Amino acid sequence: MKKRFLPVVRLALVLVLTTSSFLLAQMPPQQMKPEEVKRALSLVSEPQPVPDKYRVGFDSIKPVDVLSMLGYISSDWMEGRDTGSRGFDAAADYVVSLFKMWGIKPGGGPARMNIGRLRAMAGRGDFSNQPPERSYFQEFSLKEISDQKTSLTIEVARGGSLKSRTFQSGVDFMSMSSSEGRTEGPVVFVGYGIKEPSIGWDELKGLNLKDKVVVVISEAPGKDDPKSPFNQKKELKDKYFPQAQAFQMMAMMRGRGGQRFNKLDEIYKQQPAAVFIVQNAAKDSDIYNSLSTDQNALPPDDRPIINMPRKRLVIPGARDMMTGMMGGGSATTVNITREMANLLLENSGKTLDELKKSIEATYKPASRDIPGARAIIDSTASSKLIRAKNVIGYIEGSDPKLKDEYFVVGAHFDHVGRWENYVYNGSDDNGSGSIGVVAIARAMALNPVKPKRSIVFCLWTGEEKGLLGSRYYVQNPTFPMDKTVGYLNYDMISRAFDDQTMERYKRMLGVTGMEDLIKKIRPAYFATVNATKDSGFYELQQEMNKYVGLDLYINEPELGAGSGGSDHSSFASVKKPYVYYMTAMTPDYHQPSDTVEKASGELFSRIIKLGYLTVFAFADK
Repeated sequence: MKKRFLPVVRLALVLVLTTSSFLLAQMPPQQMKPEEVKRALSLVSEPQPVPDKYRVGFDSIKPVDVLSMLGYISSDWMEGRDTGSRGFDAAADYVVSLFKMWGIKPGGGPARMNIGRLRAMAGRGDFSNQPPERSYFQEFSLKEISDQKTSLTIEVARGGSLKSRTFQSGVDFMSMSSSEGRTEGPVVFVGYGIKEPSIGWDELKGLNLKDKVVVVISEAPGKDDPKSPFNQKKELKDKYFPQAQAFQMMAMMRGRGGQRFNKLDEIYKQQPAAVFIVQNAAKDSDIYNSLSTDQNALPPDDRPIINMPRKRLVIPGARDMMTGMMGGGSATTVNITREMANLLLENSGKTLDELKKSIEATYKPASRDIPGARAIIDSTASSKLIRAKNVIGYIEGSDPKLKDEYFVVGAHFDHVGRWENYVYNGSDDNGSGSIGVVAIARAMALNPVKPKRSIVFCLWTGEEKGLLGSRYYVQNPTFPMDKTVGYLNYDMISRAFDDQTMERYKRMLGVTGMEDLIKKIRPAYFATVNATKDSGFYELQQEMNKYVGLDLYINEPELGAGSGGSDHSSFASVKKPYVYYMTAMTPDYHQPSDTVEKASGELFSRIIKLGYLTVFAFADK
């Protein structure tokens, strides 16, 4: 009997994601103007000869070489490169050996002293004035949390009587916190919880939220009402009713948090005990169904049933992955059903939907303290510390002054490991991006001409667990962040679009007058690029693609905008411009079937070449 993989969809993931919804994560905004489509596309079928300045490094990037390296780090021997695992360490040692062979300098923390080195220093009798040697690793501790059990009790006191009911996590609600112990407080309802000075809207005015349990509705009032003040301006619609829901849901599925606007930040500033989120439109029946096995979403028979342990990693002292995805601070954040919300609001004399209707009828806040209502959260968990590491090397810039400025090239090196008898090889995700970084390092080392600024090459750990490696780096950089001028991110760059998926993409790009241009897009050479607006990255994609021959769709996010759930978000959070490359999302995503045999060597190597030229030119300005 063949095994089936039966996914359990968590409460926060109300939507069942398919390959087509993953595709939406890369889609351009709908209803684009012809001039916007024309600007976004870079279609080059006949590349020009590359300038001599870049040639040696450029020519070193070959399909056979990058596929060979990719095959090794995504082999079964690497055991899926899970964060903190021996497979990750083995793959990291392989990359370090390549860096040493090519003359890439170590850029991590202080090197560990081994016995041989200590004996040599003792023999010389001089332990003073010894500059600390650097390692290729930036090592740090992570807290592993497992076996977490959470219950939520709602108490409602009225007329001398006390009503109490206890709910269970994973059945009635989903908790997005790694905290242990008890959290409790009186209840306050804040409507949609929005403070928007541009339209004079403030649902938090006059409320004291400190140490209270805050009940808030997601999104904003009047989603489908053209008269809603939140539908009057495009920036407000984009802010409170984001169109790229699949983009955000993909980030959540991948266990990642991106930098984006979050209305709850104003609530977290007041230090509430907990925040309870009720979905604006979801029915309780949908939520309950999403917490059970979805019999209508069975994947093919060749996918295994794998009972993965429920554990997660956090940086000690930092907000954890699940809270981070919701933009949360230190407060416990919980997604609850309407049934639970109605019990919490019972002493207000109104149900949640009645309060919601009142807000949307008048477009005036209905925020209030709820007398006699109290919520208590009890949580237990097992935890331990593990060691993790980023891999970091660098090439010094050629300019005596500008060499003290840095351009960072990065990709996440981790995948999701092995479970039972299955190895999740992680070839495309993200062995491909990692080898992209390694290949650029080799190209830079081989090229006789070096950029003026120094280039730092980083392979991040813990991205699958919440961008942990890159988040740690931007807060604890081994090269000054104020001297860091830009960042390149690779994530899943080796798989080509199939014809069917490409046709859907073209239809979404479809704009009257652009049909002939859109027809020219070649699936085998197509990639999406995010290039920070007004940073110079957009112009470099157009210029350097002339020597590479890809078909690109280039998005231009604002500086500081980094949603999408990859490591560019960490650099966006500290206002660093970035360029981020990605190719097709396939059904092999996070499956044992993500193997090197399915990679397109030609597409893969061309994207690396484009990255090499982009980094060189940007760092050479």
